[in-house]
Amino acid sequence: MKRIVNLLACAATTLLLSTCTSLSDKLVIKGNLAGLQSGDTIVVHINDFERQLMAGDTIAVTNENHFYFERKLDKIPYNADLYYFPADTTLSRYSKTLDLSSTSDKLTLQGSAADFTYATVSGGFYSNKATKAYVHVVDSLYKAALAAADALQQAQTQSDTVEAKRLDEEFSRLAGQLEAEEAAFIKNHPDVTYAAYLYVSISRWETLKKVQEQYAAFTPKLQQSAYGERIKSNIDKRSVIAAGAQLPDFTVTDINGSSISSADLKGQYVLLDFWGSWCSWCRKASPKLVKLHNEYKDKKLLVIGLAWDQSHSSWKKAIEKDGLTWTHVNLYDHREVKDLFCISAFPTYVFVSPEGVILANSSDFDKEIEPILRDALK
Repeated sequence: MKRIVNLLACAATTLLLSTCTSLSDKLVIKGNLAGLQSGDTIVVHINDFERQLMAGDTIAVTNENHFYFERKLDKIPYNADLYYFPADTTLSRYSKTLDLSSTSDKLTLQGSAADFTYATVSGGFYSNKATKAYVHVVDSLYKAALAAADALQQAQTQSDTVEAKRLDEEFSRLAGQLEAEEAAFIKNHPDVTYAAYLYVSISRWETLKKVQEQYAAFTPKLQQSAYGERIKSNIDKRSVIAAGAQLPDFTVTDINGSSISSADLKGQYVLLDFWGSWCSWCRKASPKLVKLHNEYKDKKLLVIGLAWDQSHSSWKKAIEKDGLTWTHVNLYDHREVKDLFCISAFPTYVFVSPEGVILANSSDFDKEIEPILRDALK
């Protein structure tokens, strides 16, 4: 009897669904945006926590002011990237990223197609009052930062150095404010799921001590959530290569084809520099590393650059341009080493003693690496 009732229920919904799967089991993203026209398209990319594409589709706008996307997912998604293409154009001038809380989120975008990036979102994470207020503040700051970045590019094109400097400082201020707002939200809302969600990404580059402290501050419910479990997994993996741990065994081949193993590094201080030619923060740090290398290269300091560079050509050009005269390895040829050291943020530095003990492991060179290195080599 129940089977027949279920079949009848499915038959009654065939106008809405192509299968017997309930909408409650699907991710749904709807748009109600003034100015959407027939012929416009919305490209939707659903990403997992490793930023890999899980699902995607191109949605043709057939009803004025509206679009609709639904998809059944087999695992918890991370976010959805939306790209809006007005009719008769192949370039997307508008994009928006939606943070996703589950496989069955029901999200609605409202506002104007002309202001697609800053459309108001309801549903999922955005149903929480504190989260919604935070997102509103962040959107305003992000909008101002993008405007400053566009103006900066224009000033640089026009060789207006004075205005470019002012805009660069303004952009840096806004970027810093965005980071501060995010940190404050996480700290002040240890019981809000979105705080743990945000911290999954942050925990990849903050110091292990900070991650441990923040994880402990979350409520037991958040610690046991999917996001809390990811943060705890990060803590467990990083503990193995934290300060005080023994340098793990690995073997790599350098830029000249020579083999280097962790055993070869014994007897000297070693600074492992995880970087990339594409990484602006890494490149900005190059002069500091060059100075440090020149100062201590005769005092048993070995620097090894481990680059995450798909393009070997760009990698080699950056080495030459920045004057990086130490040993170099491309991690794209040794991805297992990147995983071994849990590298998810660039730059990251690992400083090792002659006995093979890790003395420091951090992305903060100025505060967490250089003082310890100088103290060891003085």
